[in-house]
Amino acid sequence: MPPASRRLRRAAGRLVTPPAGARRHLAPGLELEDFFAVLKQRQVCYVVLRWFDQLPRVDAGEDVDLLVADDDLEQVRGLMSPRAWVRATQAFDIYSVGGLPGSDFRGVPYYSPRFARAVLADGEWLHDSYRVPSLQHHYLSLAYHAVYHKGYASGLPDSAGAAPRQQSDHDYEGVLAELATRLGQPRAPTLDSLDRHLADQDLRPPRDTLERLEAGNPWVYDRFFADQPQVDRIWTGLAVFVLRERARPHLDVAVQELDRQGFEVLQVVELSAEQSEAASHLLRGGNWERGPWPVSGGPPSTYVIAYDVAPQLSDPDDLRGTNVRIPRAKELLRSRLLAGVAPDALYNPVHSSDNALQALDYLDALGTGEVRTRVQELAQQLVESVSWPYPVLRPLPGQARRAQVAVVEHPVHGPSVCKVFRPGAMRFFERELRAREHLGDLPEVPGLLERGANWILTPLYDDDGSHVRRHLPGRAEAQLVPGATAALVAFALALHERGLFLLDLSTHNLVSDPAAGLKVLDLEFLQEYAGAAPAPAASYTFHGVPTAAQGYDVPQRTSLTAHVGGSAFHPAVTGSSVDALLAPRRPLDGPRRALVQVAWYLLLLEKERVAALRTRVLASPWGRDVRKVRQVVRRLRHR
Repeated sequence: MPPASRRLRRAAGRLVTPPAGARRHLAPGLELEDFFAVLKQRQVCYVVLRWFDQLPRVDAGEDVDLLVADDDLEQVRGLMSPRAWVRATQAFDIYSVGGLPGSDFRGVPYYSPRFARAVLADGEWLHDSYRVPSLQHHYLSLAYHAVYHKGYASGLPDSAGAAPRQQSDHDYEGVLAELATRLGQPRAPTLDSLDRHLADQDLRPPRDTLERLEAGNPWVYDRFFADQPQVDRIWTGLAVFVLRERARPHLDVAVQELDRQGFEVLQVVELSAEQSEAASHLLRGGNWERGPWPVSGGPPSTYVIAYDVAPQLSDPDDLRGTNVRIPRAKELLRSRLLAGVAPDALYNPVHSSDNALQALDYLDALGTGEVRTRVQELAQQLVESVSWPYPVLRPLPGQARRAQVAVVEHPVHGPSVCKVFRPGAMRFFERELRAREHLGDLPEVPGLLERGANWILTPLYDDDGSHVRRHLPGRAEAQLVPGATAALVAFALALHERGLFLLDLSTHNLVSDPAAGLKVLDLEFLQEYAGAAPAPAASYTFHGVPTAAQGYDVPQRTSLTAHVGGSAFHPAVTGSSVDALLAPRRPLDGPRRALVQVAWYLLLLEKERVAALRTRVLASPWGRDVRKVRQVVRRLRHR
């Protein structure tokens, strides 16, 4: 980007984009003394956190750090400007108790809300004009800031006798030593000694908060994460989903959705009042406030302790590595729990651990080792139940929500495909097994070489791709040649004659073996009609399950399965509607369907190009500014 364009973008950004962080500037024309007088007049609940002894004088280049009650945050911001503009005014960093958007520190509240509320409640007046922490809370809040926010940058030594690793622009060591003496507890402040003291006061941040703070504080990593204790690898797939009080009546929905996302629910723990209080303090940095939502979800209410037998770890060698399936499942669960909730009644219903070590901390917060012991037993049994019966040659790609699939080395059959189902997905296993045992006369059904209590072994088919006309842009699906489409229509009708239908019949689950022919690899959603079957043309294989029908397993929808049972019957794939596929063939059907396929291909290609262009634009500096403006507008609308 040319320098002139960069300058223009920065200028425009200053005009329309408020800062994302806690920094604000005193409104032009408002003096510092007048600002604090207004706060006192309006009875705003706040404290100046530190370096307040010389107020209203503030050294050049220094900011004023305020801690403010959530309900008063907008009053304080109303006296501020997001920018310094032409005439520089006093800079402030404003932090709210609950870490509301733009008043947090690295995505978490500045202090745990319980501690922050105590600091505010015990505040004192300095010179009858400025509200500041009491002596005890001044010491504790400054120690917390020096240790967990600053670390080495505070200028404090690691331990007694050690030299500071960095210099600081403030004398944390001298001020903390003076405050400790005034409290009658003289001690030489070091990072280690202050951390131990704060831990004794129950003020050390919990693990999930420390992991957030670690990014800007190398001392946190060195102190808490550099030398991790050895933890049994059995915990790798552990996840704890925490339902808040308002979501408690929907526990059955939560369990169902987590199972749908591939998590095996090991245990549900309804928290006692004491456990809820402990979890409120020890999880999420103690932050169970309303946050950016219109309504508070309430305190932690229920643990849903789950296990993922196929975790996708951001770092497989580190138990702190995030299982990326957890945040995806949490967002889908949140959407499910909030379905139908009015916009002004939305709340945050669920929180979760991000990795195995966090999950263990969550279990420890229950205050009893019995749950952890029982969960370990269940996890061990689960892992053993999904172990591979033969040596794995290579895993095969897939979501693994119900089963893991791999190529294994069989002593007789050689390389074969093994599909191992988790206990919560046994109904899907039974469908796959039934198809292979009872529908083997249908050419599209894969063969069965061997079976176990929860696994099946099928031949490893070659795929020459002869069923594919062309792959659709940006999708796993492909357009089919006429012969493959006709074979799938015949397959669907044959199932219908036997009172069965198959959902999720997708082209990415098809292979064309030179010897065995076209095969449908995934039969997990093969089901019987609950009552009388509809007419063949209305088969659920073609059209999907009607909205009013209940009691069926339905796969997650995609844009190509919105009105069909599987993407294999979408017009973009076949070039025809289902009704036309079932009608007697006409002379020009072939060319017509080929043209429709080309039209769909071009349409999806254009959508893919537009999406790629949009991604590039939004990733540009100007695009990032546009996103910031949109975020600000959304926040203003929700106020």
